[in-house]
Amino acid sequence: MTKQGVTIAQAALEMGVSTRTVRRYIKAGKIQAELVEGPFGEEYRIYQILDKKTEILQKNTVDNSFGQLSSDNGETEQSQNMIQMLDYIKELQEKNLALAAQFGAASERVNNLENQIKLLGDGKKSWWQQLFKKSK
Repeated sequence: MTKQGVTIAQAALEMGVSTRTVRRYIKAGKIQAELVEGPFGEEYRIYQILDKKTEILQKNTVDNSFGQLSSDNGETEQSQNMIQMLDYIKELQEKNLALAAQFGAASERVNNLENQIKLLGDGKKSWWQQLFKKSK
C-alpha cells in the first residue's frame, strides 16, 4: 500500500473478494475509504485493507447476538477450524483452476484432431459442393 491508498479494484484483489463486496464494506463502514479526485472523476481510496480471514473472524466474534460464537474456550477452536476451512477452500479453488486449464487444453486438442480428420476425408466433395455443382 502506498501513501495514496489503493483503489477498490486493488483492494478487492488483495482481499480476495469482488469489487462489489468492497463497495458494500465501505457502505457498511467495515472499511474506511475516502473520495478523492481521480483521472476520470471521483473515486474511492482505501488506506487500510482487511485480511479476509481476520475480517470473517471479527464478524463472527462481534456478532454474538445471532449465536454464531460464544465467548468461552470453544471460540478459539472454532476460529482455528474456520481458518483451516478457508485454507482448504482456497486449495480446492486452486485445484479447480488447474483442472479447468487442463480441460481447456484437452478440448482444444480434440478440436484440432477433429479438424485433421476432416482434412483427411475420403476425397469426395462436401455436401454443399455436391448440391451446388454446375450442371453441364
